[in-house]
Formats: sequence, C-alpha cells, structure tokens
Amino acid sequence: MVPSLFKPSDGKAWAAVAVILKECPDAMVLVGKRIMNPRDPWSGDAAFPGGHYEASDGDLLNTAIRETMEETGIDLRKLGRLVTVLDVEHPRNMPSLNVLPIVFKVDCGVEAVNTTSGEFEYLKWVRLSDLPNADKVTVVKGNTRKAVILGDMVIWGMTRRILCKLYGMLNNKQENVRG
Repeated sequence: MVPSLFKPSDGKAWAAVAVILKECPDAMVLVGKRIMNPRDPWSGDAAFPGGHYEASDGDLLNTAIRETMEETGIDLRKLGRLVTVLDVEHPRNMPSLNVLPIVFKVDCGVEAVNTTSGEFEYLKWVRLSDLPNADKVTVVKGNTRKAVILGDMVIWGMTRRILCKLYGMLNNKQENVRG
C-alpha cells in the first residue's frame, strides 16, 4: 500500500523525481543532462529522471516510476527498492511547483539507457564522494551560483540541493555506524 502522502489532493502542481542510488562500492546517483529545448525552462540543466504528476499515475510514486522508465529504461518496479522520501522541493524558477524526491536503490549491474523520450542528452552515474571537491561557485545562465561541476555537467539549483541532502544523509549514516 502506498502512503497517502504520495497522492496529491490539494489541487497544486506536483512532480516527482527518482533519485536512483547504487553502491558499487561507491555510492552513485543517476543524473542526466537535459537536451537543449527553447520551450523547456530547464533546458541543458542536470536533472533526475522525473516529471509532472498525471491523474492516471494515481500517486507520485507511480509518477517517478513511469517517468524513470520513459527517460532511462530502468524499471523501478522490478529493479528498484524504495529507500526514503526527501522533503518537498521547489524549483526557484517555478516556486509554485511541488517536487517530491523519491530515493530508490538499485543493484550494481543496473545501467540506464538514454531512451528516445528526448529528455536527456546523456545520463551519468555521479559518485557522491566527488561532490565536495566538485562543488564550486560559477556562472550559470547569467547568474553566480553554487554548482557541482563534473566535466560538462553542471549540477545546480534544486538538483544540487537534493544531491547535497542525500550526501549528508549517507555521510551521517556512515559516521553513526563507525562512531
């Protein structure tokens, strides 16, 4: 049974993203670089698979699973295990949109394919241990921002905030186990 918090009932705009984690042995998360599209406010940005809630999804968990399958070819129903749900985020360029980040874990052998959905230029497994050294201040879309820079992928805004939360959660968990 899906928790009721996954079902939007407030009439607001909702979306869900799948934060797909695998530990092989390093913790890695799947991030894609969005294709350039003049109609897309996040054109060229780094993002997690995901998208807008549709009533036919029934809930935001199904939104994340559907969008992930469409955009990456990963069937989270078969290959993913629900780990946790992070706090609702809001893109700064669209603060009325509620985005629910849902963390899934997959086995090491799971790979993503860039599907014909036209969402991503490419997909990349990002090692969370690379985040501290790659976190910089840079100019993104004409503004100075904090961003994780990994090659030509610049992870900023909401995607960076989600990655940093996940990194913090995993590091606190590891410190507690060691301590």
